Order: sequence, then structure tokens, then C-alpha cells
Amino acid sequence: MEEIIDEKIKLNDVFGIEKYDEAVEFIKQNEGTTIVEVEPIIDDENIIRQYQLVELPKPSLEELKIIKRAEINAARDAAEQGGFFYMGKIFDSDIVSCVRIQGAAQSMQTASMVEDVPSITWTCKDNSTIVLSAQELMGLSVALAEWSNQCHQKATTLKTQIENATSQEELEKITWNA
Repeated sequence: MEEIIDEKIKLNDVFGIEKYDEAVEFIKQNEGTTIVEVEPIIDDENIIRQYQLVELPKPSLEELKIIKRAEINAARDAAEQGGFFYMGKIFDSDIVSCVRIQGAAQSMQTASMVEDVPSITWTCKDNSTIVLSAQELMGLSVALAEWSNQCHQKATTLKTQIENATSQEELEKITWNA
């Protein structure tokens, strides 16, 4: 990676502040490099700060797997909380909505034991509304659980692929949307 800019600065060069802008240009053009501060030059009157262009250490396969698992977990959480289909509509599935769905379903189930339960009007993700019977509200709760399970099963499958990966190239091919 001995790429030279204006034949003035290259990887592993130690330099002073006067070449800092050139070093910044170098790292912009050479991914995986950075500038680090090294031991200053100290004389009787001055402290001269010194810098060096270095390659960033490449993460190990295990470190890349940890990063990829975190990426999959974040994608799973976003999908799980991004809404789900039921009765031709998309329903919210963020944490607050999940609590509301479960609470409403439990309340309707409890109420149905003592009286004839009316329907409930539910607001969907797109702010349209849908009228749900007690049975349909229970179905909404089940659909939410099924959606959550689908997201977690997909994540589990992808994490198995991550564990079985033997190279960075294999890991890069593992994505939530693949």
C-alpha cells in the first residue's frame, strides 16, 4: 500500500503539523489508513508534535462475525418493530403497539367471558382504521406473535450461516435482505 501523494508523504511516514493536510488527503484516498500521534520531539524551547500514517488493523474473522451478528440483530429488531400484515392491513409492531395489542386482546378475551363483546376499531400503521371483532383481535395478537417468530427464525438461520462462514467474503454475502 505504498501509494504516494505528490511524492511527499506515504504510509508509515512520520511528519509534523505542516504535512497534516497532505496526510488527511492520503487517508481519504486510501481506505484502511489513519493518522496517529506519536512521541513528540522535545528540545529546550519547543515541543514538536509528530504524526504517522498507519494502516488500521484488520479485524479478525471472529471480530467480523461479532459485527455481523450485531448487524443481523439490528435488522431483525427493525423488521420486527416495522409492522406486520393482518387482514390485508399493516399493523404497527413497535414496543408500545405490541403492549396495546396484547392488552386489548386479553381485555376482549376476559370481557367475552361475562358479556357479549362489541367490536373494536383499531388504527393501522397508515392511520386507516379497521373494525375488529373479539375473534379478529385475538387473531391480530396471534399474527403479531407469528411475525415476531418469523423474524427471530430468520435471524437464527442467518446467525448459523455467520458461525459457519470461513472468510470475510462469505460474511459479506450474509444480509437480512438477501
